[in-house]
Amino acid sequence: MSNALNFQPPARGYGSHLQGILPDNQAVLAGAFAATMQQVNNINKVDLPRFAQTVYSTETTANLPLINGTDVPTNTELANSALANIALGGGPNGTYTMSNFFGCMSGLPYPLQQVKTGIQQLQTTKLSTIYQQLYLAVTWAQATATATITLAGGNYSLTGFTITNTGGGYSRGTAPAPTVTITGSGGFAATATVVIGTDPTNISTYGKVTGFTITNPGTQASDPSPVVVHIQAPPTGILSVNADGTPATGGTNNAYGTAGWPTMDSIVQDYITQANTEIAYIATASTNNINAATALNTNYNLTGTALQQEQRARYIAVPPVPIPYDTKLNPYPTSLYTFGDSIPMLSAETQPNMSAQTLENISDMNSVGGQSVIGSMRQSRNQTRLQLVGIPLTNNIPNTPTNTQLANLMLSTPTNANQPVPPVPIASFSNTAPKNLVIVGTTTPLPIVNGLPAANTVPILLNTAYTSSTLSPAVYTPTQAIAKVVECNCTCWES
Repeated sequence: MSNALNFQPPARGYGSHLQGILPDNQAVLAGAFAATMQQVNNINKVDLPRFAQTVYSTETTANLPLINGTDVPTNTELANSALANIALGGGPNGTYTMSNFFGCMSGLPYPLQQVKTGIQQLQTTKLSTIYQQLYLAVTWAQATATATITLAGGNYSLTGFTITNTGGGYSRGTAPAPTVTITGSGGFAATATVVIGTDPTNISTYGKVTGFTITNPGTQASDPSPVVVHIQAPPTGILSVNADGTPATGGTNNAYGTAGWPTMDSIVQDYITQANTEIAYIATASTNNINAATALNTNYNLTGTALQQEQRARYIAVPPVPIPYDTKLNPYPTSLYTFGDSIPMLSAETQPNMSAQTLENISDMNSVGGQSVIGSMRQSRNQTRLQLVGIPLTNNIPNTPTNTQLANLMLSTPTNANQPVPPVPIASFSNTAPKNLVIVGTTTPLPIVNGLPAANTVPILLNTAYTSSTLSPAVYTPTQAIAKVVECNCTCWES
């Protein structure tokens, strides 16, 4: 008699557990059906008769060929086209941030300090002088004034001026202050010189008339009215900046009444050409300059992008009131958002002449958009039916970032971030896999689990390791904390 054990391996495959109970072909079908049904959430707890009713009432994409047979739940081409018109914010995936509405007020995310630093780093004396002379050229204007004649001791004399036009462009090419001639009836004559603003940092006065110095008040027994004031016109010659960065010399003023424009057009262009030449030289003068110029251009472009996004966001959020006012106007794109969010509610109103039937009848069945509206309503009703029998769906797209996305977003260093006093994050990500969170002042990394440091129950948006990248410093780093403890202990011992 043999002591060997005889093992009979169980049959494998669909319906193997039904062998000997059902015919093989029926057992395979039953097993395959069971495996298929197990993919349905919570199917083991669903009442079968109720489930059968739900299956019977499930709607398909019948007669909607334009939205059927794809491997993604949307039309990619149309989705990208829509995003280009709607996702116009500065946040992740084109989402709107508070800075898109209050950026100019808060300074975020405009890298203005970086732009200023870049300009100062690359600026040369010659370029600065070119811009100063260019400003004088483009503001060229004839100054005018009226004279104040006062009777004293039986004689009329010049005692002051009232500026009626400050002019502009004076002192270009180191031209001297213009002279002034004052003439009146009866042969009255007086002279003065003009005081010109010479501070290029004050554009309200630079190159303009700010006052007068009387050199000859003139004197006459009879009233000289009417009195005429003639101030020399600013220089009009081409006065290119010297190679060493000093302004040209030899600038001369012109007779009162000289026409500046369009003669000054060629002068302005000359300075623009000089500036472009100097900028090209600066940008390639050294490796440091090349890197600094690249950074400056990037920050300048970011400033323009942020300004464009803010102007557009404000216009979309609070569009101007049409004139005349139209009470039937539905603002874009708010109407799109509202309609999309209302699809589940509208699709449930299947009574005659109500929302669902109306939307089907006004939808263009020859377009993807029209068929998508109908398909979306069918899907929404299917979801409601399944939920009624206890089958939850997982097809909803989350409207908030995941923990991992939040962690990366909070601890990343965006190129367009600029805060009045940029805080130093007390934590940083290790780029090596698996990702770790490294707290500043320590050497032991904390492993990241689902976007949070292991064993950490504080949410990301309340975790100072993350919020320190956007908020001002509110906690001490380990090194700072130790220093504070030492300081406190020393103070206590001294006392």
